[in-house]
Amino acid sequence: MRVVVVGSGGIGGLYGGLLARAGHTVGFVARGPHLDAIRARGLEIRSADFGTFVVHAPASANPADLGPADLVLFAVKTYDLEPAALVARQALAPDSSLLTLQNGLEAPEQIAAIVGPGHVLIGTTGLETTILEPGVIGHLTPGHFMTVSALTGPPTPRVDQIVAALRGAGINVSAALDGHRALWDKAWLLIPMATVTAVCRAPIGQIRQLPETAALIATLLDEVTAVARAYGYDAPGARERAAGWIERAPATMKASMARDFERGTRTELEALTGALVRMAEARGVAVPASRAAYAILKLREQPDVEALDNSAPTRVGTTADKR
Repeated sequence: MRVVVVGSGGIGGLYGGLLARAGHTVGFVARGPHLDAIRARGLEIRSADFGTFVVHAPASANPADLGPADLVLFAVKTYDLEPAALVARQALAPDSSLLTLQNGLEAPEQIAAIVGPGHVLIGTTGLETTILEPGVIGHLTPGHFMTVSALTGPPTPRVDQIVAALRGAGINVSAALDGHRALWDKAWLLIPMATVTAVCRAPIGQIRQLPETAALIATLLDEVTAVARAYGYDAPGARERAAGWIERAPATMKASMARDFERGTRTELEALTGALVRMAEARGVAVPASRAAYAILKLREQPDVEALDNSAPTRVGTTADKR
């Protein structure tokens, strides 16, 4: 299978690397120092599940250089969605598929409006990955999952074919009967996890240990459940499964949104906590904890917050913030 990875960061780099190692023809769309490193040394994967390996594959900033793909792995962050979808469209043949791997609930329809609904498959994935340095992908904690589904309706032969290829590369993947329900199943876990690790500036293990922040996790889970029900997704046991996963997650784990806040880079706040707050407001659902967390994180996103903080003549109780 010919695969083009659009968004060759943590998720796209890991899954594209595994497909390349399994013998598929894979090309990586990247830019800057990351692109230069992949071209010079190959893409190195350091994975808690798959070990360390290097794949040598074509890489370019221009998908036209990589030829038409049978499958586009679309793994960019949500804030880059529109320009990246325009790029991905160049790699699609009439019968090609594009697998969305974005966080949040809204991406598949947004991408379908750009590339055409006939190309789009809904993907969900859960794992902790990052770019450790240009050309090096870190899969930081053991465990991962992926689901693949049609944009509408039950799995198709094309879905089954892609699932088989991914599974053959060692990926823990299954076909989902309803892609939008799969997105909600992930949101039950991801939105509380991303919100709490970002707003608390701490890994999940520390948050679980303190009764007050453990209670915050439970409240955030309840609020996602209330919004999901308002939109017709009342999956039995979904909240309990998400709570169990958060309880079992490695103590050092943080959501990628929390790490983006730490690095001072762009975040997916609007696609996660922000989207939940907007959807709750649209259906008249009260989500006070999520709304408060969103307000705090929205302020932290403002580019001048740190500059104002650093220039303040007096500061009370903030020394530890700069550790």
